[in-house]
Amino acid sequence: MSIEGTGYVKRKEFMVFADVSDTSGTPEWELIGDKVEEMSLEMNPNVETTTDITGNTTTILDKYEVQTSVSPMRAKRESKLFNILYEIVKEEKTLSDVERTFLCVNVFDVTGEGETAAYAAWTQKGIVAVQSYGGNTQGLDIPFNIHWTGQKTYGSFSPTAKTFTAA
Repeated sequence: MSIEGTGYVKRKEFMVFADVSDTSGTPEWELIGDKVEEMSLEMNPNVETTTDITGNTTTILDKYEVQTSVSPMRAKRESKLFNILYEIVKEEKTLSDVERTFLCVNVFDVTGEGETAAYAAWTQKGIVAVQSYGGNTQGLDIPFNIHWTGQKTYGSFSPTAKTFTAA
């Protein structure tokens, strides 16, 4: 994988997908972001700064608590992700019942062309925390946060086949 060319990277060149399969079979990736104007991996670094008795300052960054806020999330009947979120609300699911696999794809980091193009990507587990259920007269909103957990699995994503291949 390589980043080539010049200029700014467009926001649409970083995509996040949710695995909306029944978790027992092949992943089925649904793109997150319809009607969402801003969505980021909020790194939330844990930084600690201490000054010792001699006046020397030490700063340590020991971990990240990565979170992504998906808001608004407008309910669409045909969305399998909406159906998953609806079940979380309806049954007030917790613990492992709200864990899903997500796929982050960097379209700007590509190898191959046309049918053989593959983008740098990773999968990672995330805890889905639905924030609210309802909204205004424009439609049913069901915003949620993804609390990223565990290790990333790096690989590539084929847009033609809509598959992730671990490196």
